[in-house]
Amino acid sequence: MNNTSSLRLKQSIRSAFGNTSDFVYTEAFICGAKAEVCYLETLVDYDDTMNLILTHVPRQPDGGADPMQDLASSYLTRVCGSPEEAVQSIRDGLLVLLPEDGTGCLIVSPVPIENSRSITEAQTENPIQSSLDSFNEDLTTNLSLIRKKVNTEDLVIRTYRLGSDVRRDAALIYVEGQADPKAVELARQCLDEGQSADVYDIQGLLGVLKQPRFCPFPTYVSSELPSTAMHHLMEGRIVIMMDQFPFSLSFPSIVSDFWNVKTDKNQPRLFTYLYRMIRIVSLIVAVSMPGLYVVLNSVNPELLRIQLAVSITNSREGVPYPVLIELILMLLVIEMVIEASIRLPKSIGPTITMIGGIILGQAVVQARLVSYFLIIVVAASTIAHFTLGTYMNTVSIRIYKYVVIVFSALYGILGLMTSIVLLCFYMGTMTTFEVPYLSLSVKRGKSE
Repeated sequence: MNNTSSLRLKQSIRSAFGNTSDFVYTEAFICGAKAEVCYLETLVDYDDTMNLILTHVPRQPDGGADPMQDLASSYLTRVCGSPEEAVQSIRDGLLVLLPEDGTGCLIVSPVPIENSRSITEAQTENPIQSSLDSFNEDLTTNLSLIRKKVNTEDLVIRTYRLGSDVRRDAALIYVEGQADPKAVELARQCLDEGQSADVYDIQGLLGVLKQPRFCPFPTYVSSELPSTAMHHLMEGRIVIMMDQFPFSLSFPSIVSDFWNVKTDKNQPRLFTYLYRMIRIVSLIVAVSMPGLYVVLNSVNPELLRIQLAVSITNSREGVPYPVLIELILMLLVIEMVIEASIRLPKSIGPTITMIGGIILGQAVVQARLVSYFLIIVVAASTIAHFTLGTYMNTVSIRIYKYVVIVFSALYGILGLMTSIVLLCFYMGTMTTFEVPYLSLSVKRGKSE
């Protein structure tokens, strides 16, 4: 690198970080050789890094050797090829050395400042009779957890750097011989074509993967448990992870994810079948019970036995609203309680939502705003939501039940059945990486 290139490199670095308060541009002596050092003090532990550098540069008593040449041959460093590479390396948390003689530029892997959580228990999932470790924000740590779980030579990990303005690392993980080759090729093609797209969140990643923007059912399964990611990999799914995001995204999602929880396999088979039957029944209850309440109260009450019809009618005595308005208002209140329980601090959230639910439920019944029977229906359907396999599927059912309610209010029992049939038809049209949503296994490609 000549003096002109060295000057242009220094100007590029100073212009890129001129307004950055945590950028450090200083001088250092490495075994008598003077060099300029550039780094971000919020990402680099400078003192420990310099000590590490000095341990890899042997001190020559005769002064005949160039310490920068010794450092360049170390595994800690690589030679910088362009000003753009130097600027991006500093942003990535690396350290750049500029020798005084202007003969080159070295990029050093420093000692980083610890800014990530350690491996802790899961915060949003409750593993039963399973390993308690969970992913954190560091992509390298998460990949090491998967390596330990999936100890096979067929495990393939491909890393990508997405974005042009804001860079973000992502990893595509699959087990060769288990994953569908067509799905793997489509995912790789999407990530290769979308490397220039800035990815700030999961919606941006789904855009890169060319997933539908408005879809009531998620095309992926998210989890913060390495054991769940391991099960997904071994059954043929593709797992994508992003840096600074402590969840794995498994593609594709299929209909059995509503009732199939991977940690159930750590228990006896009979227990596993019992849990899945409970979730299937809960799925039916969550989708159909609110609509069935509307049908039996306002459209087709003749479907009930006379004793039950009289009991429901008596429970609605004095209620000023139609059945549809009564149900929608109560469901919206429950939705607000659910969101409040998620957003409130963990120390007070459960207490406040429990007390608020009890007081609110008792108050609305005593005020004759809703019927006793409606409280039972709403409570049962809400509990049924949260027995499903993943939280994302829970939200899907919470959304679609309003469609069922509207059809039931318009067309009675026929509308209820029609809405469920339309749901099945819509699921039948969904595909993710050419895998149908109604598949019971993602290993479709191996049987063809």
